[in-house]
Amino acid sequence: MQSMYLQDGRVLEFAVRGPERGPAVLFHHGMPGSAVPMDSVLDSVTDRGYRVVTYSRAGYGRSSPLPGRTLLGTAEDCRTLMDHLRVDRYLVVGWSAGGPHALAGAVGDSRRVSGVLLIASFAPHDAERLDFVEGMGMQNTVQFGSASKGEGEQRAVVSHLAAVVRDTPADLASGIASLLPPPDVAEVTGAYGADSAVHLKHALAAGNEGWVEDLQVLTRPWGFDLGDVTAPVELWHGDVDRMVPVAHGQWLAGRLPTARAHIESGHGHISIAVGSLGDKLDLLRSRTS
Repeated sequence: MQSMYLQDGRVLEFAVRGPERGPAVLFHHGMPGSAVPMDSVLDSVTDRGYRVVTYSRAGYGRSSPLPGRTLLGTAEDCRTLMDHLRVDRYLVVGWSAGGPHALAGAVGDSRRVSGVLLIASFAPHDAERLDFVEGMGMQNTVQFGSASKGEGEQRAVVSHLAAVVRDTPADLASGIASLLPPPDVAEVTGAYGADSAVHLKHALAAGNEGWVEDLQVLTRPWGFDLGDVTAPVELWHGDVDRMVPVAHGQWLAGRLPTARAHIESGHGHISIAVGSLGDKLDLLRSRTS
């Protein structure tokens, strides 16, 4: 784990793994999340020779909080990080809440982002003709429903959910059962669950500010048009996802001009990503050469 100072004095935490000269990939984590790499997710990427950069969004891990942050503001932080690492061209991966951040990065650093891999990404909260919470498990329905009730309610909901997330993998699977179809239960109680426990513990070590900021970002307008994403997009979504229902992926696929959609039968929010990101990145890279 490393850190750097941004121009405004904030700290940005990051990590780099994989071969030094491999094709660069910037990974945008979910909500909550951190720079701590998860072997069960990223081994399939580094095994194929990619150099993976992970980071903690503002307020998570050791990254300084930034109340009121925006998607495009985080994209600027990431652009500065890739400048720091002297990366000329790179792919971006966005999983779950990381999806909107990956798209923002493709707009904010369009000269260098050569492709976008979206895994179970959220659509905009104000998406036309999309019921944002339809098909979500109870915890996410409550979480996103708090957006209309003010910051105090958002913080109370996040505090409750954070206590659940800090449990052991087995207790976590029980605590968020409404969000987990059978294929995701299998992942949470396996190797991914152990990796995720470390990843999430670090994310919330200094408190819940990153999670609150993420929730606020996801329930405000994104600040850019999907038509501004010009890099190739490979979009993957499981049809039994209860965290981010498949309707979100279908909505995005219909509005991203360069998107190629893969709706996977029998996959959930977690199973769609674990162990297969390397294959998905190879497919994306084949469109960028």
